[in-house]
Amino acid sequence: MPALIRSTAALVALAFLAACGTDDAVAPIIPNTTTLTVDASQGYAYVRLAETPTQVTVSDPVASSAWDLGFLATTVTANGGTAGPGGVSVHCLCANEAATTTQLQGFTATNQLGAFEAVTSAQIPAESQFVGDSLAPAVAGWFNGTGAGATANTTRSWIVRRGSTAITLGKLRVTSVTNASAQNAGVIAFEFAVQPTVGMPFGSVTQASVDVRLGPVYYDLSNKVTTTATGTWDLRFAGFEVRTNGGVSGAGTVMTVVDNTTPFATIDAAYAATAPVVAYKRDAYSGVFVAKPWYKYNITGTDNQIWPLFNVYLVKRGTEVYKVQVTSYYSAAGTSRQVTIRSARLR
Repeated sequence: MPALIRSTAALVALAFLAACGTDDAVAPIIPNTTTLTVDASQGYAYVRLAETPTQVTVSDPVASSAWDLGFLATTVTANGGTAGPGGVSVHCLCANEAATTTQLQGFTATNQLGAFEAVTSAQIPAESQFVGDSLAPAVAGWFNGTGAGATANTTRSWIVRRGSTAITLGKLRVTSVTNASAQNAGVIAFEFAVQPTVGMPFGSVTQASVDVRLGPVYYDLSNKVTTTATGTWDLRFAGFEVRTNGGVSGAGTVMTVVDNTTPFATIDAAYAATAPVVAYKRDAYSGVFVAKPWYKYNITGTDNQIWPLFNVYLVKRGTEVYKVQVTSYYSAAGTSRQVTIRSARLR
């Protein structure tokens, strides 16, 4: 769906320019508040911030600097840190963090416009206050220590969920780490068991290992073999990361839920099936929009709605800084995942 853009630009400061009367005078930036709506229902909608922001098509977001913010449902990703090469970082002013349910119900894009327009360049904080996105993998905490001293965390297991309609479950844990260095975990040994088909008991436990000293290794749990990035894979081992084929790491359906209390040997298919779907995690990027979400959900306990907080985020790319506010999750007809933002350049 094409993005929708509405502009409420301030009048150009002609009086200022006339008064300067010199060639070396530098006009201040006149914030131009512009509204953009993107369809974030089927995949990430990528936005390039500018005096007039635009939705852009990105084939490989991890390698592209053409976008600044990515929207998928309620998720907002910034093109910086481990999320992309754009160097984008974010700071939240977060004036509405303590808003009550009554206040949230009364917030509208119209009555919160004044607060948005009141934000000026004087509120841009020090560089150190801006944060880039980092990976929040679904399989985390699988080792203890750092660098050459890394060891496997054998007390932590994961229940693995694959599929969108025909769901199969499995279990996974890392059993040893050898030849680790400051750059990577060396040889990673792990064990797993999966359901051969839907509803069946787990198959026998398989022990396997991958050597990440020469680069990423992809692994297919069903066929119990290493594979390639273009093949069928479930796990990607690289450095000190284990990624799953889902979320921001791949087009697959792999999700996991961590289990720190149940011994690996006693996790069976019946036990795994008790984990609620909402407990599962996909690989995601964690940044300011995760630490300080732009919305609250189900604030009355029965509404099952997304309610914008109307917090203002400062988004920095190079020397440029924009203020951004998410104003709606729904279209005028009530269709969800139609995300509307307004933005203006401050610097």
